[in-house]
Amino acid sequence: MALTFYTQSKKDYSPIWVRYRQHSIDAKARTTLYVETGRLKHNKILKHKATASSDAHQKKLISQKNKALDSVKQQIELLEIKILDSLNNRKETDVVNSKWLTRAVQPRLADKTFIENFKEFIDQKKGLKSKTIVNLKGIIKVLKAYEDDKNISLYLISINSEFKISFEDWADTKGYSKSTLKRYLAVIKTVCFHFEKQGEKISHYVKYLTQDIATQSKKQIFLTIDEIDTISNLKLKDEFLDNARDWLVLSFYLGQRHSDFMRATKKNIHKDGTIRLSQQKTDAKVQIPILPKTQEIINKYNGGFPKPLSVALYNQRIKEVCKLAGLNEIISTTGNKGKTNGNKSAEVKKPKYELVSSHIGRRSFVTHFYGKMKTPDIMQITGHKTEASFYTYLNEAREIDVKGVKKDMISAI
Repeated sequence: MALTFYTQSKKDYSPIWVRYRQHSIDAKARTTLYVETGRLKHNKILKHKATASSDAHQKKLISQKNKALDSVKQQIELLEIKILDSLNNRKETDVVNSKWLTRAVQPRLADKTFIENFKEFIDQKKGLKSKTIVNLKGIIKVLKAYEDDKNISLYLISINSEFKISFEDWADTKGYSKSTLKRYLAVIKTVCFHFEKQGEKISHYVKYLTQDIATQSKKQIFLTIDEIDTISNLKLKDEFLDNARDWLVLSFYLGQRHSDFMRATKKNIHKDGTIRLSQQKTDAKVQIPILPKTQEIINKYNGGFPKPLSVALYNQRIKEVCKLAGLNEIISTTGNKGKTNGNKSAEVKKPKYELVSSHIGRRSFVTHFYGKMKTPDIMQITGHKTEASFYTYLNEAREIDVKGVKKDMISAI
């Protein structure tokens, strides 16, 4: 049987880990103890030594450091006794592994693994949208794959600088983009802080998890006003493509997400010449002036809107529409390697029509009108709170100068 205490950090002070090995058992756990880096070797505490040239001040400092090391040595010895006692008195049904060892070292923190805490976090957060829950469960699957590959179990206290380095290296070998990695770490950080508020101990490093991760900006695809005009003027015999084309044109002038503009009905059209919507994702209320092109499509559908389409069907049909419109420019951008590879990214080169998707109308709206209209008016229509924060929205709509904004929008086209 071997019980080893060791460190693996290169910082000035390192957390002490314990490793228990016997036959096929190889369990590791992080303790709550810290020691001056380089002072724990082969289970022994190495003290500082004064030299002949050491002055009184230096000798006093060395003495103080050695007293601290004596304290750490005593705590390690007590912890060793505790672990051995737990081993001798464990039940026959107990499986000795990293989780068991963590429970022996830090009982409260080992009651649940990080993944178990993550699942509890989802259960505790009320009002999460179904898509958000799916995305969070996807991150849990990624963490499980990481644990399986590393043959470890993560706990709240495990989320530290060593975890970040290891997880970042692992994600890189799996082909995940830096932006995806940063998103995963941001969520992991949120989970840690959630349980810290409930009294759990977490690493001080958690707040730095997302720092120093350089993300490669993805080349965003958008439609120009000339391309929108070309699409609008297409003569389409296929009524399904005609329906999708009208939605695509509308999306450019409305500046909303697919989940919002696709729910528009006659009830959303107001007498003041606006379309008013409550955004599904954030409940933000937006007010959109009806421009001539928008009114033209509304008139085409007897004062309403085209037939709603699922996002999958919409994406499929607007690609066909854009292909017919001649959007054949070859675009180099960052994209997914394939459905089986999840968020793993690679550079792709495709004709523009193949890269068109449901969000392009909203992106094109912002791209076209930015700098040509007052920024607060653009943000009011899209629901953005700031230019830099794309997904932070206003909770309530303010009344806008409809005539003034409409005039600005028309002059910008």
